[in-house]
Formats: sequence, structure tokens, C-alpha cells
Amino acid sequence: MLSKRVKEVLNAQINAEIWSAHFYLSMSLYFGGEGYRGFSRWMKKQYREDMTHAMQMMDYMIEQGDRVILQDITGIPTVFEDIVTTFEQALVHLVRITDAIDTLADVVEGENDKATRIFLDKYILGQVLAEARMNQILTQLKRMNQEIGVYMLDKELYEVCEIKR
Repeated sequence: MLSKRVKEVLNAQINAEIWSAHFYLSMSLYFGGEGYRGFSRWMKKQYREDMTHAMQMMDYMIEQGDRVILQDITGIPTVFEDIVTTFEQALVHLVRITDAIDTLADVVEGENDKATRIFLDKYILGQVLAEARMNQILTQLKRMNQEIGVYMLDKELYEVCEIKR
């Protein structure tokens, strides 16, 4: 059984992952509407990853004999300024999710819950990689010639984010 405090923060993280997924999906729809198939596909990949994280965390709680409490999904932005600003928003959000996972890990450690701590390791390491990749994309976007560079990066992201049906 999970402690009351671990249940609370794990439930909060599940809801944060679901909100995050919808945030990325909204960005994907924005990019798709602007004709950027690669950027759209990239954000859709982020959506799927965060929904997978949420589902895995839900399964973990259920396996521990606890109940998941879902919250309403509100406040998802639907209007974005441009490509660079959108990726900057995504990075700021990603850092917030990293901070939340770190807080969750701190609570779990404080409760001496070794099993849950081990369970969280893949998410902690995944955030490091996700932030690095998001920073890399932002760096490329800021350095490139707007028209040709954006086209090339959009094409690259489209190709690396294969859709499995």
C-alpha cells in the first residue's frame, strides 16, 4: 500500500501528465493547421509519451491497491504565436513536469517507499533526455535561416517520428 502522501502526489502527477499530453496535442494541432507536418508529428509523439506515462502510473497505483482520481482538464492553450515561441513554451512546460517528478521522487524517498522510487527512475531519466532534445530543437530553430531551415527541420522531425498504426 502506498502512503497517503505518496497517493496524493502520484495522483497529482498522473493528472499533470494528462494535462501535459493535451498541451502537446494542442501544439500538434496548431502545427498541423499551419502545414508543418513534422512539428505536428513531433508534438503528437510527445502527447503519446505523456499519455503512456499517465497510464503506467495509473496501473502502478491500481496494482498497489489504490484508487486513481482524475481531474478535469482545463486551461489548455489553443492559440500559439509562432514555431520558436511554441517550442519555448513546450520547454518551459517540460521543466515544470521535471520539477513535479523530482518533487514526487523526494516525497517517495521521504516516505521510504523504495519500490515506488525505483518505479520513478525511468521517468526521471526520461525527463533529462526530453529536455536535452527540446533544447536541441530550439537551438536549431534559433540558428537557422527561417524559410529553408524551418522546412528542413520540419522534414527531419516528420521522418524521425514515424507513426505506428
